[in-house]
Amino acid sequence: MEARAGERNRGITRAGRGRARWALAGLALAGGLLGLLAGCTGGAVAAQGSGAPTRQVIAPQTFATQAPEAPLGEGEIVYEQGVEALSREQEGLIHAYMTRAYEGLGRLEEPDFSDLFTDQTQAQASQSGIALQIGARQLVDGLDYTLTGYHYTLSCMRTAQREDGTVEVGAIETVVQNFTQLPGVDSERSGDFHHFVLEQVEGRWYLQSHMQYDTLYGQLMEELESDWREADLAAEYIQAMPAYLEQLQAGQAQREAQQGRDSASPQADHPYDRQGALDYADAYAMGRNPDWADYSSVGGNCQNYVSQCLLAGGIPMDTVGGAVWKWYGSTPSGSAQAEGRSPSWTGVGSFLRYALDNDGFGLVPRWTRPMTAGSPGI
Repeated sequence: MEARAGERNRGITRAGRGRARWALAGLALAGGLLGLLAGCTGGAVAAQGSGAPTRQVIAPQTFATQAPEAPLGEGEIVYEQGVEALSREQEGLIHAYMTRAYEGLGRLEEPDFSDLFTDQTQAQASQSGIALQIGARQLVDGLDYTLTGYHYTLSCMRTAQREDGTVEVGAIETVVQNFTQLPGVDSERSGDFHHFVLEQVEGRWYLQSHMQYDTLYGQLMEELESDWREADLAAEYIQAMPAYLEQLQAGQAQREAQQGRDSASPQADHPYDRQGALDYADAYAMGRNPDWADYSSVGGNCQNYVSQCLLAGGIPMDTVGGAVWKWYGSTPSGSAQAEGRSPSWTGVGSFLRYALDNDGFGLVPRWTRPMTAGSPGI
């Protein structure tokens, strides 16, 4: 390995070019799956408001949860300082949506949102999002990702009444989930952004729309590029979800089929520094590294954080060949040049494609390893 003296990127020394390859032992393409298990690709730390929350309401008020048994968990809505509180019925509507989502995830049963929405395309898109998460949680045989409990907190950053009478709500979610597979473990995810639009019809409040970013939404936005704001993303999502889930299932089947084969491990010229990656992960698990951009508000910061960890573990930015992985600035760029940001740096799905497609310089993944074979730092 030939390192360029003095060359640094965002405070972390980069390795030199050449034919060197770096090993990331045990990378089982688990990043995307774990993101879906958590529910999306949100960042590690929720945005902080300017003051303490002003109000809390716990448990749905208006709509049934549809759970055949006692709810597995509960939730609360809080408000950042200066944000106008919703009415009790409006809060109850949002609680009903969140409760159905988590009760469905908890029992691995697809929920029905149809009576909560005025727009059934929006209802179906939300249902498809939960179905995708359920499918991801069922990918690996023998792992039980039902829930024994959950607690979500929606911190409202903005509420506003539009001229047409609808109410717009922007909220950051923090959730603790307790998986049957991991007894006694609080699995916390935070930084997920929700956008709700509430509409009153004949004196009763319904959801006109709801948007919660996940990996499939991110992929659709990448494909649509600048046109995504004008596209009917809900309809696009409904159409794309089955094929996306089939892709995940096919990938898992391929990994399982290859696990029993006596195939040589991919070779690398330089080992992966697991401890270096782990030290970086520990240092910034509960707060951002200010040297890097934060993508929490535009879909989630998780892959950006993982990419930083890999860089700290000695995996160099890769601008060689058709598969690239880089961050030289916030401007999107898929070129094989030392400029901009590749989708693979910040997008889980794009990173998985990079790991699969890369050949030559850069990352060497053991992508056939099972998700359960990982250890801290890999």
